[in-house]
Amino acid sequence: MRILMAAVVMMLSACALPQADPARVEQGREAYEWVRDGNVEALSSQSTTTMRPQITAPALADLGRCAVAGKPASSRVVSWSSNVVAGGTSTYEVTQLLEYTQQNVLVSARMMRQGEGPWLIDGIHLNVVSPAQVAAASGFSLQGKSPLHYAVLAGVVLAPLLCLVTAGVAAWRRRWGWMAASLFGVAQIALNWSNGAWQFQPINVAFLSAAAVKGPGVLEPWILMVWLPLPALLFWILKRYRTKALTNTQLPQAVADA
Repeated sequence: MRILMAAVVMMLSACALPQADPARVEQGREAYEWVRDGNVEALSSQSTTTMRPQITAPALADLGRCAVAGKPASSRVVSWSSNVVAGGTSTYEVTQLLEYTQQNVLVSARMMRQGEGPWLIDGIHLNVVSPAQVAAASGFSLQGKSPLHYAVLAGVVLAPLLCLVTAGVAAWRRRWGWMAASLFGVAQIALNWSNGAWQFQPINVAFLSAAAVKGPGVLEPWILMVWLPLPALLFWILKRYRTKALTNTQLPQAVADA
């Protein structure tokens, strides 16, 4: 049982994502400030040759409508990705959420560099979102949820417990095949926690029969997934938890000779 729990902890630890490059995060923030201030010269000097023709005063004024004056109360990186090619063209994309009092701004900046040259801005996009939108998408509230929400949530909590308990009992009874099989579930139900949309996949297998994931985007919802722990259920239905019956060869010699 301890080995199983240690394996689960190691799997969860492996899911931790590395941090974004602070230099690229700062470069994205600078690009946002240049757009906000309409600084054509500064943005052009740090942009790629394909980006520069698009940097005009009218273009920055139009994009700057999504910017908010002043310093944000807080900021955080919500997603990033990189594609580094030695000696070739490397790209880096980072999306940040800048939180102000009345509204938030999503800043997505794309950087590019050739070989070992400097990183240059190759694209920037701004989106205004309200704090309520962010809370609704990224939060996890039970308010106004349907019976399906509660059923899936209960499954996410109970299914892994059933798998682990069953595996422990099966190991205790030395039923190794049942121990291994009971750690898996089949037939997946995936539920979008925000809007209640769901999907059923009958041909699907997963370890511990449950998962909860959230996309990297700040507006992406929680997705709850639960699988039917069929092997674990069959273990109890078929009463495989009982002690194996002894055969004649396993009986004590005195009993066998009687």
